[in-house]
Amino acid sequence: MRYITTLQGGDRGGMMFQPVPGIYENVEELDFTSMYPSIIVQSNLSPETVGHPERPGFLPAALNPLLDLRITTKRLKKTYSNLIGIDSILKWMLVTCFGYTGYKNAKFGRIEVHEGITRRSREILMQAKDIAEKMNFTVLHGIVDCLWLQGSPITVLKERVERETGLLSEVEHFDWIVFEPMNDGMGAYNQYFGRLSDGSIKVRGIAARKHDTPEFIRTMQSQMLEVMAGAESIAELGERKEQVKNIFRKTVDSLPATDPKSMAITRRISRLTYAHHCLEGAAVQAYRDSGVEIAPGMKIQYVVTDSRRYKVKPAWYADSFDLQYYRSLIDKAWAEISFAFSAE
Repeated sequence: MRYITTLQGGDRGGMMFQPVPGIYENVEELDFTSMYPSIIVQSNLSPETVGHPERPGFLPAALNPLLDLRITTKRLKKTYSNLIGIDSILKWMLVTCFGYTGYKNAKFGRIEVHEGITRRSREILMQAKDIAEKMNFTVLHGIVDCLWLQGSPITVLKERVERETGLLSEVEHFDWIVFEPMNDGMGAYNQYFGRLSDGSIKVRGIAARKHDTPEFIRTMQSQMLEVMAGAESIAELGERKEQVKNIFRKTVDSLPATDPKSMAITRRISRLTYAHHCLEGAAVQAYRDSGVEIAPGMKIQYVVTDSRRYKVKPAWYADSFDLQYYRSLIDKAWAEISFAFSAE
């Protein structure tokens, strides 16, 4: 127990501020650009610099040109769409380098470096929060490298945060944003959606965004979000409530006659054996019974035919589905959207 307590005290991961569930108007998202790689470079964090901060670090030297290139492509991709893919590759290269600092078999891994990066990230987010509150901004939410705030002028705050932390940042304006509740009523950390100033909808953590959501349900939620995107304010959003609810009604009505293949659930499996009965384990067995060789990391698609008895079929064999089970998924997806109206 003493060792667990020591580990928890030494590395608490990224900082998060829990939001109060609800819908908010005129919200700014302040997002640090490549926070973890920037911390590595800025603080000279590398296995050989632990206890010797004066030494030039291999990891900062290797990441610095990649970080500069990523910052440049992130800025230019708004004008040149062909850079979007390059920016994405650079982003994940840099993120992976952070992850490997905590991987025991990595040649440049060392847990003290990993802990140092996350510790510094917590300090930076707290510093940004304190600066914002001193400037009379209201901090609504925060996750590791970004804050959601209400107040102005956001450009002055951005400049001050960058100057005092030494990290670059970007700002997105939400005309309105919905922070979803968890089952216990507390605010969910990474489940939200909202309308950006360009009229698009940014979505995180709800059915339309999740990779395992059946296409039938994803389509329903996407249609709802498309309608909601036309509302520039909370008041205008309320006027679209019935239109959005009609999409839910039509989806429910059409459910019994829907093609079972559109109910396919997609999962990436991490193991081949399961200690308890579950739908994913049943799907793995169904694949095997169909003559398909299964390996960890593989994506599988299956349709639930009887959830109570853990019966499923590979998507290409599905000729029926569990009506009650999929109705519950529809209701859950509707609850995520309808919260925007109940929270007005």
